Amino acid sequence: MTLPFVCSSSFVLSCSPARFIHRIVSVSALLVCFELLFTGCGGSSGSGSSPPPPSQAVVITTQPASQTVPIDRSATFTVVATGATPISYQWSKNGAGIPGATNASYTTPTVALSDSGSSFQVTVSNASSSATSNTATLIAGARAPAIGDLRYLLWQQVTVPWANGGEAGSIGYQSESITNALGTPLEIGSTMVRTNQCTWEFSVLFVPVSMNGLGLDMYYQWTNTNYTPYTSYLQSVAAPNAVITSMDLEPACSAIGVSWIQIAQPGVFDYRLEAVSPAQIQAAVAADGAESRIVTAVTFDDSLGDAILISYGWSGDTTTVYGAKTAVATPTDVANQATTLASEGYFISAFGGNDTDGYVLIGMRVQGDSLPRPITNGSTPADSAYWTVVAWLSEASGGAQLYEQ
Repeated sequence: MTLPFVCSSSFVLSCSPARFIHRIVSVSALLVCFELLFTGCGGSSGSGSSPPPPSQAVVITTQPASQTVPIDRSATFTVVATGATPISYQWSKNGAGIPGATNASYTTPTVALSDSGSSFQVTVSNASSSATSNTATLIAGARAPAIGDLRYLLWQQVTVPWANGGEAGSIGYQSESITNALGTPLEIGSTMVRTNQCTWEFSVLFVPVSMNGLGLDMYYQWTNTNYTPYTSYLQSVAAPNAVITSMDLEPACSAIGVSWIQIAQPGVFDYRLEAVSPAQIQAAVAADGAESRIVTAVTFDDSLGDAILISYGWSGDTTTVYGAKTAVATPTDVANQATTLASEGYFISAFGGNDTDGYVLIGMRVQGDSLPRPITNGSTPADSAYWTVVAWLSEASGGAQLYEQ
């Protein structure tokens, strides 16, 4: 086969050098003709590589998901895309590009109430195409405690659900300590009082070592107040790195059951015990909240006619003001009273009492917060990673195990 090439106004090339008839008009023409000769005859004028194939278009395979995130926590939106690399990403909020948000995942600043209803999208691009994701909506949920604040809603400190594994048991004439775990308040109520002795049920959830840097341990203790006054015993339990989460004084067997959480880090919690008349519970809790303190445990001392409160300040936040609302309920009305408090934005920070004096529910919230809090009674919620057991009542006529977010 002959491939003709015109190299000047007066010559013809052939792929057969023997038939190469030409008139060269310049040196540059000579060079051009040699290139044409070798290229046209199957030679190579450069690297010899074939033209690159068309770029694979970008395709979004996993869309960012809408989510509800507590106030003071961050939301993370993620997209998965395929296509020829390199792939670039640009996230937007409410239609405006977010500076620096150029990865497959985007984590927001801590969520504020004003962020509720915001929409997020991402545009994914490569050299030949681009695709824009579906819209994901962020809803602000009821405020979460800051990481490290162990005074309430403990399960919001971790992301491990109940299915991670745990154990249940009871304490009576012994103490128990469990490492790397979060625990429920002690189960209280008339069925926990036995003849001449008391027992309290509990359950714990195991968490990875040093999750969120907390180094968590859960402790349960029984003591005989015939030998150690409960005020002295509680003082001996108090430590700057520990928070008492529940207590139950049982005069029928001269005993007190106490649960607490302890961390490995240096102390940041300020313990206070208060004895007030039952009529002063609301005023005392409100005064603590005004000092940025949270009441974490409550019981009655019938020998003195007092209500006993334990509250803590936290060095991580000494300025937040907490509102307070308390209720004293009959055993059959505990769940209803707790639901009312949660609907008004209160978290149940302490629960305790007895059939004679009633059962005290202490609700606290950051001043001004009113977003309703999810609460349930009975079975473990399906989405259990952030639900905390805030009250556990056992009665012959029925009880309550309350989970709150």
